[in-house]
Amino acid sequence: MNKFRKGAGLWLACCLSLLVLFSCKSGSENSGSGNAITIKINFKPGEKYLYTTKVNQKINSLNTTMDQSMVMEMVYAYEGEEGNNKKLKITYDHVAMSLTTPMGPVQYDSKTPEKSPADMAFMNELIGKSFSIKIAPNGDIAAVEGLGELIKSLSGNADGNTRAAMESQFSDTAIRMMMQNSFDLYPGKEIKVGESWGKKSVMGMGLQGINVNMENTYTLKSISNGKATVAVVSAMNLPATDMSAAAGVPMQIRMNGKQEGTMELDINTGQILSGKTTQNIEGQISGGGQTIPMNITGDVLINSKKL
Repeated sequence: MNKFRKGAGLWLACCLSLLVLFSCKSGSENSGSGNAITIKINFKPGEKYLYTTKVNQKINSLNTTMDQSMVMEMVYAYEGEEGNNKKLKITYDHVAMSLTTPMGPVQYDSKTPEKSPADMAFMNELIGKSFSIKIAPNGDIAAVEGLGELIKSLSGNADGNTRAAMESQFSDTAIRMMMQNSFDLYPGKEIKVGESWGKKSVMGMGLQGINVNMENTYTLKSISNGKATVAVVSAMNLPATDMSAAAGVPMQIRMNGKQEGTMELDINTGQILSGKTTQNIEGQISGGGQTIPMNITGDVLINSKKL
């Protein structure tokens, strides 16, 4: 396996979980029947919720398969209202990753940092760090705060290149993209069973300039016992994009795919109680005179609980 294939495989294995970690969503309008409801963030003062997202994927390329899984747990603490916006403090609580690649296994868990690979030790510093966001009724991220303190605490005595990478990954734009895809399902209006609404967004892959276009369709399928079930269909598109700087070798990536599934929400609070989406993504990486096709299949699971 030459340098290009090694660079492509390692970079892809480490980043693709981030691609779908905060995704789900596209759009048309249909009429519904029955009583209309409003779904939005409506947490109460002092409330905290632990949101857990799990990603399981298989990446097939060149007759080889890379299995990977990732867990991200974040605490959402309600900090009050500013006009119509809700303010949440977001704290990283737990991160775990497991990758099986042709170059060997890679495992990381913030709960056992002493067993972490040396080149992933920087992730230990993420646990317990926080930033704040302000969310509009329609799920738009109105503002992001506290990133300067977050970057400073993470980078410490890091060199210029490492600090620049941190500033890119935790920039206002990058965090806004990440959190926008977490809250995009809120329609910002009353809806009835059978009605659909659409959102378009851009999802960052954690690297500057590598962004996926998302077209997202939600449909309110049912209302029962104070809970709403929402179906999700997402079209994903990453046009041909140069990622030489991120990967360390000359290469270009393109992808197209689809995700679909359902989510269950608490109507009173807007809390996402549980959800599952399945994905199927086709793409290719090219460079060094070669083109490597790939297929990615997997599941994204989300659940939350009140602390």
